[in-house]
Amino acid sequence: MLSENEVMQELFKLEKAYVNMEKVPGARSIYLAHSWWTDTQIDATLATYESLLKNPTIAHIHVPLMHQYKGMAFTEDGDFKPDFEWATMTYKADIRAIDNSDLIVATYPADAPDMGEAVEIGYAIGTNKPVVMGYYGDINKNPVNLMVSFGADAYVYNPEEFASFDFLDIESKAFEGKII
Repeated sequence: MLSENEVMQELFKLEKAYVNMEKVPGARSIYLAHSWWTDTQIDATLATYESLLKNPTIAHIHVPLMHQYKGMAFTEDGDFKPDFEWATMTYKADIRAIDNSDLIVATYPADAPDMGEAVEIGYAIGTNKPVVMGYYGDINKNPVNLMVSFGADAYVYNPEEFASFDFLDIESKAFEGKII
């Protein structure tokens, strides 16, 4: 499994690879709600980010992991251990980034949901931001919590679908998987 710093480096490489992509007038700013604690989450994050970078209807993507407070990533086995200041400032920066974004895209691996990401999704819904979910994995074998599934405005099942998703005209789509 990649470390948090390695995931950050992969995200920065992807960003550089797609820096000159053409964007359409009115392209949107998004907040990418994602997790990076398991291989499944890391794979979903990297695949979703790469597809979003290819999308001409997206002008800017805020990726929380790429904007850690003081540039420090949390690592349990490394030199940096999060403290109250880091946690507070990271939380505030994420909330501000959601407020500054036009909409939220969230990765949601069915076998590895994350409570922090659920809070970001809930906050976005509470502030009337559109939420587009990327549900990955078997959502019938691993049902999605109804609070997360019903809050999304639209969703995809494959990260590659985000490359051509029209974020200028988000078509509502009712959740069709198993819920808990």
